[in-house]
Amino acid sequence: MKPVDRVIAGWISLFLVTGFGSAHAGDERIVSKYTSTARAKSLSFKEDGMEGDPGFHGLFPGLGGYQLEFLGGDERSWINPKFGKHTVDLYHDTMIAGGGTFPHKANDVVEWRGVEKDGHFAPYAIIYRIAAGNDETHKIHTRLIIIKLDRERSAVVGHTEGANEDAEAKRIADGARGR
Repeated sequence: MKPVDRVIAGWISLFLVTGFGSAHAGDERIVSKYTSTARAKSLSFKEDGMEGDPGFHGLFPGLGGYQLEFLGGDERSWINPKFGKHTVDLYHDTMIAGGGTFPHKANDVVEWRGVEKDGHFAPYAIIYRIAAGNDETHKIHTRLIIIKLDRERSAVVGHTEGANEDAEAKRIADGARGR
């Protein structure tokens, strides 16, 4: 066997032994999946505020046994995770993480970070965009809010903004997985 052939055979053996280059049914992968908080996607939606500031309460399908409670009023909005009969109120922590005046969900997208194994997805975090005002500059900024999903112990675990916000939000979400 030529030296080149031995190197190639060695690499092939390494890939077969370690599983690189092949997909096994039991492989675990960290992936992102997406859902929407668009009103048309709601399980239920009710406007319940006053004229001029309607306020709302929507319930939306989630993943892995979770649902999302999307609430708003007084020009603010946020997401509370719901698992079974338990809903975690994240209003206060979300308003702090929003970093400005009148933080509100900036779009309909919710990113779910989780593990996919054997065709089953188990989420451990959600990421969504929030917008807030700055009273000094009179400009709106956005950032990503990261929520660790842990049933009734779910919590806001961070926020990111700027050029690398998406990668940083995933890093925070993935790091919170084991905690």
